[in-house]
Amino acid sequence: MRRTAAAASVVTVLVPLLLAGASDASAVTKGSLTVRTLDRGGKAVYAQVAVYNTKTYDFRYIDGNKKVSLPNGTYELVTSFTGGNGEDGIVGGRTVKVSGSTTTTFDARKGRAVKVSLSPGPGAGYDHGVTAAVCAADNSPASMSISAPSGEVYAIPNSSRAYELAYGTLYEPRSPTGGDVWLASATHSHGVPAGVSATLRTSGLTTLKVSARSGTDSGQARFSFNGERKDSGVDCESGIDIVDVERDLPASFAVHVPAGHWEVGQEGHDLISSGFRKYAAGRTTSLSLGHAVWGPGGHLPYTWYHQLYFGNDNPFADPKFTAGGILASGTLKLTHAGKTLYKRSYSPSQDLDATPRIPGSGWYTVTETARRGGLPAGSLSTSSSLSLHFYADAGKNQQIRDYITRFWPEGLDSRNSAAAGSTTTVDLGMQRLGTDDGTIGRLSDGVKSVRAWYTTDNGTTWHACTAKLSGGTWTTAVHNPASGRVGLRSTVTDTHGDSSTTTVYNAYAVR
Repeated sequence: MRRTAAAASVVTVLVPLLLAGASDASAVTKGSLTVRTLDRGGKAVYAQVAVYNTKTYDFRYIDGNKKVSLPNGTYELVTSFTGGNGEDGIVGGRTVKVSGSTTTTFDARKGRAVKVSLSPGPGAGYDHGVTAAVCAADNSPASMSISAPSGEVYAIPNSSRAYELAYGTLYEPRSPTGGDVWLASATHSHGVPAGVSATLRTSGLTTLKVSARSGTDSGQARFSFNGERKDSGVDCESGIDIVDVERDLPASFAVHVPAGHWEVGQEGHDLISSGFRKYAAGRTTSLSLGHAVWGPGGHLPYTWYHQLYFGNDNPFADPKFTAGGILASGTLKLTHAGKTLYKRSYSPSQDLDATPRIPGSGWYTVTETARRGGLPAGSLSTSSSLSLHFYADAGKNQQIRDYITRFWPEGLDSRNSAAAGSTTTVDLGMQRLGTDDGTIGRLSDGVKSVRAWYTTDNGTTWHACTAKLSGGTWTTAVHNPASGRVGLRSTVTDTHGDSSTTTVYNAYAVR
């Protein structure tokens, strides 16, 4: 399967993504622009300025207080910078017409305070910060933001309806052992106001209650929460709807954030991510991260015009947050009629984009072995393998039949450990996820038989254990040793003769 590495979605310095527009400026008259950026004492300070040509869509960043050559035209400018005292945060936006040598100024002395608080507040023991972002209201990439302690953020007013101001407040616990985190935000449309004094209500927040285990990852982890207000159509708040929390694994805490779409990620030695999901105001959602077992995800290969696409699978997917596994390296092989049609090794964070041609309809086998390197001793889910034996119709664009087992051991503690000498029930989830492409057909299928094994010596010996079907769920019982780690294997055969074998070594611990 093709592995895709999830990018970390943690942003510690709030700046926009660089979206470079293309323009043919060869026939355009050149001018110049100098953007003066002054702190609250009137002294020139370094600043980065986002510059967007509203006609040619050219976008770039320039340095403040420096003369820059630009084609004549109308530009949206947005900046954020820190005052010469190293404390004040300033944001501003304005539209400038460049014609010849042009100079404009962002003067922090004209800035007005942005004051934001939460009601009811979280109480004592919290650091209180404020973030402000100025964005062009026409969905251009010109947007920038800055964060500072409460009382030290200023926005330069602008009555132009081409700009808007998003603002938010963040309460973080001072205690080194942690606690809840609170974030609230809002937007002032149709210009940047001459000062903000806002009290935001907790009734508009949703609560994400995180329970993160150790074993599959360990040590200190950074949890990222990135928001998108897709329902409201407000884009500027996305630049400030960002929360980062650092905790030692295992960890439990809650973040209270504006209702909407949020992506949650955990980054330690490895990385997992949820993708964007919608959360409603006034609700509490429990998020379980790092549960055993990290193993092959449920994406299956598919045929496309006599080629086999390996799909978008991950050999070390978290059971709940399936994007990640960036430490994986391994090998992938495709065979047919005793011949190897494709074989390749891959390294961490490398995609496998190969689409080998298949000679015709018939039976094929895909095998993948993967491992995670750079982990501390005693880590779990250190290696995995997957074998898919299936019939493919080369002339049709459709996903193959088969099932990939998702192992879910019940009753483990916060370190993904079972009690010595106990019996662990392992749920055997039957996965066959779609491609999200309506042009690729999906075939009906059913499970004919399931076999399961476990190992306590890293695969030297495998012990058969009975797989049972009850209430639509397959399970098996594993008799745990006095100590060590348990590996799991399952072979699923469907009603059409296709079969798959899923294996995860060091799946969970026994203490």
